[in-house]
Amino acid sequence: MSDDHVKNTIAVYDAMADKYAKKLNDYAPLPEREKFISFLPNHARILDVGCGPGRDCEYFIKQGFEVVGVDLSDKLLDIAKQRVPQASFYKLDLRSLVFHPNSFDGIWACASLLHLKREEVPAVLSIFYALLKPTGILFVLVKEDSGEADVTEELSSQLSRHFTYFRRKELKIKLKDVGFEVEELYSYNEKDRGSDHRDLCWISSISRKP
Repeated sequence: MSDDHVKNTIAVYDAMADKYAKKLNDYAPLPEREKFISFLPNHARILDVGCGPGRDCEYFIKQGFEVVGVDLSDKLLDIAKQRVPQASFYKLDLRSLVFHPNSFDGIWACASLLHLKREEVPAVLSIFYALLKPTGILFVLVKEDSGEADVTEELSSQLSRHFTYFRRKELKIKLKDVGFEVEELYSYNEKDRGSDHRDLCWISSISRKP
């Protein structure tokens, strides 16, 4: 299978890394971060897949967790390493993660699965399931809509990124098919969280490995 959709998107992130890292702080899913860590034990080990410039890794470290971040953008990883030296970072494709099974208490997949083709998502969710410890927690945030598209927007400096959109029922089925128990799944519009935010709907989900 061609992975040009991923290569092209990573090239965009490398091209806009500094600007993107500065803008990204304004788009942090603050309630979802707090909810996610409320499910985790003290000193939990978290894997941030698609960690970008380390925004959420920094937050998790400050809360006392052990954090591993993975991404494919060299430039974003460089920023993350400087920003969060206490975390461990690796250049890895989330479709082929090379960690031991049952390695993590939590996996944070914030706006990362949406860059994959729809048919790639079940296999990646299965990888997440294998990497989590029993009772481990998976957070997934994706854009709510239908279809796939290459999109330009202000956040990406008008450079094109590939997005796959999801419906709530579809995401819930995909999580359950892998074996996850869905603890909560809901939608929210970004503009409801700030007058300067986008009119953009997201699906937030927290699932548990039995």
